[in-house]
Amino acid sequence: MKRSARVLIWGLAMLSGGCATQSLVDDVALSGQVGVRDITGLVPLAARMELADHESFLMPLDDHDNAMPVYPESLLARRLPPQALCLRVSIGVDGAVMASAPIDEGAPACPDIHAIDAAFFHAAQTVVSGWRFDPALRCVFPTVAAKEHVEASCSGGEEVPVPVSLAYRFVFEQRDGHGSVRIGK
Repeated sequence: MKRSARVLIWGLAMLSGGCATQSLVDDVALSGQVGVRDITGLVPLAARMELADHESFLMPLDDHDNAMPVYPESLLARRLPPQALCLRVSIGVDGAVMASAPIDEGAPACPDIHAIDAAFFHAAQTVVSGWRFDPALRCVFPTVAAKEHVEASCSGGEEVPVPVSLAYRFVFEQRDGHGSVRIGK
């Protein structure tokens, strides 16, 4: 699917969902293996990009072939309650994941990283390291008026790929002795 069509679909979903930080993934079953919730809204304002009036921003788009983490087999016998963890994923200008790191900022959606078994972080980070994205774009338009005539694309503006960090929340759980990962709330 073309980027402009994917961006338009993403934008419409954001508007209809009523929450700018809600991920499309929340509405899609992912083979019962993993769920991901975009928690970018928890990133402090000081760490966010500022745009000029004649600029807009397009989020990176994940590749549909990105693999999803699975529940670590070595932890099944422990019958643990659901384990939520948050990762900050840094995406380069080429759309490749440059790094990922646990988030431990005391946010309600992000549990204390010391309370989570490291195997869960390893499972998530290993898979995330291979993710690919269409890169995030800073769209630079010649004027504010030119920007206002465009919806959810860089049409008529210069596309400048930019590195970004996104925050994701993964929830690992067991059901009937089988590991699964669901969409985190």
